[in-house]
Amino acid sequence: MKNNFIVGIDIGTKKISTIIGQVKTEDERDEIEVIGYGIADSSGIKRGVIVDMNNTVEDIKRSVKEAELTAGVEVESAYINISGSHVQSISAKGSINITGGRNREITKDDVDRAVTHGSSIMLPNNKDILHVLPQEFIIDTQDDIKNPIGMTGNSLEVYILIVTASKAATRNLLICLKKAKIDVLKMVLSHIATAEAVLTPDEKELGVALVDIGGGTTDFAIYEKGALKFSSTIGVGGFNFTNDLAIGTRTPIDKAEIIKRKYGMGMDPNLRNQNIEIPSVGGKKMRLINPSLLTEILKPRAEEIFEMIRNKIEQEGLENKINAGVVLTGGTSQLDGLLEVADEIFSTPVRVGRPTGLGGLIDKVNTPDFSTSLGLIKYGLLDMRNRGVMPDSSSGFFQKVREFIGF
Repeated sequence: MKNNFIVGIDIGTKKISTIIGQVKTEDERDEIEVIGYGIADSSGIKRGVIVDMNNTVEDIKRSVKEAELTAGVEVESAYINISGSHVQSISAKGSINITGGRNREITKDDVDRAVTHGSSIMLPNNKDILHVLPQEFIIDTQDDIKNPIGMTGNSLEVYILIVTASKAATRNLLICLKKAKIDVLKMVLSHIATAEAVLTPDEKELGVALVDIGGGTTDFAIYEKGALKFSSTIGVGGFNFTNDLAIGTRTPIDKAEIIKRKYGMGMDPNLRNQNIEIPSVGGKKMRLINPSLLTEILKPRAEEIFEMIRNKIEQEGLENKINAGVVLTGGTSQLDGLLEVADEIFSTPVRVGRPTGLGGLIDKVNTPDFSTSLGLIKYGLLDMRNRGVMPDSSSGFFQKVREFIGF
């Protein structure tokens, strides 16, 4: 698998990050090494939805170009993410009879037929299907089967989760990638990509809540028995913390962002006997504030986000499905004090999730900011395995590598 590459582009409200990974085989195992990365500010997206296509195209180009220069290759195709309040999940069930005689082994074709039957539902004209995710199989009366292939029975049933997205949102995103001269290999729900990067198999099996706090939105998902059970997005994220701080301290927004990153919620005990110097709007003189003011401003916003998620989990009857606790990720998950607030609200173990299972330049991108883009390349490897296809520079995935590096 020499010179095999996979690219993930995380298109977010605050930033667009591109990761280039190279697939290598060691001890008969495929591993991904990060060989390139790029970041660009995102100026054309609001709360996960494109509001300015020209700006989004240029932002994508800048992010990809930076990754190309780092890796020394030219990107032509990529896995991309999508999220937003327009994404919805529908539960469905499919069933077929196993023909061809008694005790015939169930094949992949049988599984595909059952899944196709379950996903053949009427959707609104304004919706596209993103994913069809099997949850559980039943053979005759035996339930809780994960993989029925090779087993025998007379009937096969499957429970599936169908993830849909707004047709307008998916089309606009595809148009932006086309204008940026990037072929989209697959559009992936952000929650699924992020889970590939930060969740462990045990967490997915036991039941876990994944909370990805981005710049403009917060994605959250419930996994149990190894499968996605529920996903949702709320239109509140890191920018809301920054905006609250700018208003509450009467400081410019860009300075509020710096203060937020440096001091967090002001809950660090080492800050108790200190004052923080902050600039004023309009070029007025610097002022001193007590760190407790940061707590008064930012903690209620954190509580609001986590209470919204907790209430939604309870409304869906999933509160008993998170035995492994809560995993926070995304850029805002690094806000000092956030973990303690999450502990209070969820009353279950909470940790910050960082990307794992990758090599190469991972030390440069091993932060929650890159969870989704790194998850996209891990998802890409699984997707290509499932389809029996592997990227190869000689067959067109990166046709211009030699030209780009000057050979």
